[in-house]
Amino acid sequence: MTRRDRVLAGLSFAFLLDEMATGVGGLDPLDALLVLAINQANIAPLTRDHDARARYGSLDTPAPDGARRPVSMNAVAASLGLPFETVRRRIRRLAAAQVCNLSAEGAVVPASFLASPSYIQSVVEGHERLRRFYREMDAAGLVEQLPPPAFDTDDIPIRAAARLLADYILRASEGLMREAGNVISLLALVALLAAALRDEGRADGHRRATSVRQIAMTLKLSPETVRRHGAELVEEGLCIRTAAGLLIPEEAFDRPGMRRLLAENAANVQRLLAGLAERGVIRAWDGA
Repeated sequence: MTRRDRVLAGLSFAFLLDEMATGVGGLDPLDALLVLAINQANIAPLTRDHDARARYGSLDTPAPDGARRPVSMNAVAASLGLPFETVRRRIRRLAAAQVCNLSAEGAVVPASFLASPSYIQSVVEGHERLRRFYREMDAAGLVEQLPPPAFDTDDIPIRAAARLLADYILRASEGLMREAGNVISLLALVALLAAALRDEGRADGHRRATSVRQIAMTLKLSPETVRRHGAELVEEGLCIRTAAGLLIPEEAFDRPGMRRLLAENAANVQRLLAGLAERGVIRAWDGA
């Protein structure tokens, strides 16, 4: 694990926590992950088509329902490492709220939701967080060489940037899931990593514990849920319990899994930035 990996992880896990806590279209973090996974599967064929990427890149042009490929509940459960019954129950609830459509072929996030005011607002706010994240990395000298733009556009393709961001969130979740074991523990681990790596810059070198209540409020979970999953992280040796709350100790960063997680994160961030550069987003940011 390099010093660069740790500094980059501090910025990126704080950013990831903000994204997960804010959700998509007002959804809670777990439902938001489900919607991201479903939508990314729906549009996977379109992301390999240059013309389709150009056609559906702006905020007011979501891909039409007929161009979306349904995904099965089994596939969604497998991709997120969730129990099938949890996914089935939540997707049926999302369908009742018209956040997704269900058919014999599977689930689809419809264009009506992707064009809704709540979703558009969450995308715009997420885009601003993404821009700040890039600025922070650039100021810290963490941005490596990026490819030139492959698209000629005068406007910032905000929807295209949102798809690239969703890819990053889902890829990051894979590594976090490997360490945490389930989605709720994953969310708690992100909060603890963000706090631990943030405190590396403190003059006294002291890491502050994060209270169960604070994590619960940030992630819109019950304190009992966070307490239970925090206990699982303690059992796995990923954090320790103190009088003030939960804390990731330095020795946890020496675990092979944690070293792998931070190295993968650095690669995933570079992939995100390369995609943004290729799509013309970073050129637009730098020219603003």
